[in-house]
Amino acid sequence: MHLVESSIALEFPDNNYFRICDCNEYRRLNGIREMDVCWYDKNGNKLFLIELKDWGNASIDEENNDSIPKGVIDEKKKGIENYRIRNLLEKSIDSMCIFSSILLNRSCGRRVNSDIPFKIDLETKIILLSIVNWTDSDESYISNINTSYKSKFNSYAKLFGVAEYFVLTKRLAIKHFSWVKN
Repeated sequence: MHLVESSIALEFPDNNYFRICDCNEYRRLNGIREMDVCWYDKNGNKLFLIELKDWGNASIDEENNDSIPKGVIDEKKKGIENYRIRNLLEKSIDSMCIFSSILLNRSCGRRVNSDIPFKIDLETKIILLSIVNWTDSDESYISNINTSYKSKFNSYAKLFGVAEYFVLTKRLAIKHFSWVKN
């Protein structure tokens, strides 16, 4: 399987993947966010919920305008950062609610599960992975996003039993996961 989104390519070694957005039951739900793709590593009994983002770099257009004070630019950047963290959190929490509905065998969860090419159980290790296409050589911004995301998601991770959750640049994801391609 070859999937490209946000300038990030994924090549899973098998067909144990799906996109929540393609599930008929998910399309009927309103106001629920989803992560981009899910892949089940059957050998390790691990479910990866993967969000793909193309954020480019840390600059904004206003930085090229000398008439805009630095404080205004810093405020805009902080707003963008807060939006990005909130977006990652919403997608993570909503996706975990979907999978909790599946594991609890609720009617909506059963209908979503009917579109999934694999079966998970309560022993399945869940890993939330947000991969960011980041063109800036300074990766401290993504590191800060990861730290903030993790601190805000920590209680949800405990509640849902999420094993691992983090935000990585595409460059780092390629090093850690053989199925993330350049």
